[in-house]
Amino acid sequence: METTAPEAKPEPPAPQASNAKPTWEGLVLGALNKVKRYPRRAAMLRQQGVPYIRFVMDREGKVLSSRIERSSGFRSLDDEAVSLPKRAQPLPKLPAEVKGDSIELVVPVEFFMR
Repeated sequence: METTAPEAKPEPPAPQASNAKPTWEGLVLGALNKVKRYPRRAAMLRQQGVPYIRFVMDREGKVLSSRIERSSGFRSLDDEAVSLPKRAQPLPKLPAEVKGDSIELVVPVEFFMR
């Protein structure tokens, strides 16, 4: 006698916790995200976007300059993004393999309503 029960399928493997060391870039982005605030006016108007900021930091994580690289189309989001690096300092120190006294980074800052 045949059954009509569905065929048992093996469970997918459980997700593995990553033991990879966080990258220096990931640590910098994490520091920026920790101090990011959604501007009240932008939230009220339901403005969303991804401004790109360009900033320069020294080896010790001090921000030397910060400016908008590519606008989100909304001034309040752009202004908040530009203020992040200085508010988050000191940022993670430059790793030994990065040469020079400073580094210039361009990073996206995501503002999305939940």
